Formats: sequence, structure tokens, C-alpha cells
Amino acid sequence: MGRFYTGDIEGKFWFGVQDSDDIENLITIKGITDYYWKVCNCIAEIDDDHYCRDCFETKEEHIEATIEDEEYQDKCLYYEDSSHGYSVDKDIHYNELIKNMESLKKEIPIEIISEFDKIEQNDKILDAFSGVFNNMNNIITSVVELDKERHNMRVLVARYTLGYQIEYCLRNTDSCNIYCEY
Repeated sequence: MGRFYTGDIEGKFWFGVQDSDDIENLITIKGITDYYWKVCNCIAEIDDDHYCRDCFETKEEHIEATIEDEEYQDKCLYYEDSSHGYSVDKDIHYNELIKNMESLKKEIPIEIISEFDKIEQNDKILDAFSGVFNNMNNIITSVVELDKERHNMRVLVARYTLGYQIEYCLRNTDSCNIYCEY
């Protein structure tokens, strides 16, 4: 069980530690939620349309299809996606991200930051499942176990890891698009 983030960077939010909107703690940004039309699953522009004009001739036709598909109990023709999308722009967000990462560094034990400093700077950073962060798991566990009074240390390290990925992405491209399950 867990919630994942995908897009230009990939990984899994730390279970019981990290919120799906943790990016909003690193930079000033709000997630965008997509909506989809029931039955056809096309992207719904719910402010403009009252039914999917690409797939149905009339609203009544769309309603009939949702009734047949047993998706019309709430009398709504669209549903909300279970993720937030973020478009992080280098020109707008990079300096703020760097500043907040520097602040986080001051709160995280040097042993953990030293492990981040050892990571080879390549595209493996973009994928948390590549194993690039595995070497630091033992050090994080031992440092946090020794320092039980700093209960939010895991929150800070999880946030720093996410920021580390975003920073690498922005350093090498102009934007970083991320979809976060919630």
C-alpha cells in the first residue's frame, strides 16, 4: 500500500510520514486536479461543458450511457482524478526550491546530508526506484533511532529527498511535471 508520484520524477511517498502535497512545502505552488467524463474517460472541461461533446451528440445520450454503465448514481457525468498535477517551472520555482532545501539541510543530521552528497549526479536520481537512494536507508534509520525526540526527522528527510529529485530535474531541464496520488 502506498501513494506514488510519477512524471518527470518517480517515487513513492513515505507511508505515514509524507503527504501527497508535500511539494507545496518546498515551493509556492498548488496542485491541479483533473476531471474525466464518466463512461468515455475523456478529460472533462467541467467549467465549459456539461457532457463529453467528443463522444456524445447530446447530454441526454451521455446520461443514458452512464445509467447503462451504472455510473450515474450521483447524477454527475464526471469524476475527479485521484491525483494532483504539478508543473514546476525552473524560472519561477528553482531559486525558492534551493533556498528551502538549504533550510532543510540545517535541520537534518550531517550524516544523512553526507549520504546525499555521495549520490552520483545522473538521471537515476529522477527515479527513486533505481536504487540511488538505497545506501542512505541504513544511515537514516540509525540516526533517527538515536534521535527519537526529533519525531519529524523522517518528514524532513522525505521532503528533502523529493526536493532533491525536483532540483536535479530543474537543473537539467526547464520544467518538472509531477503527478501525485492522494
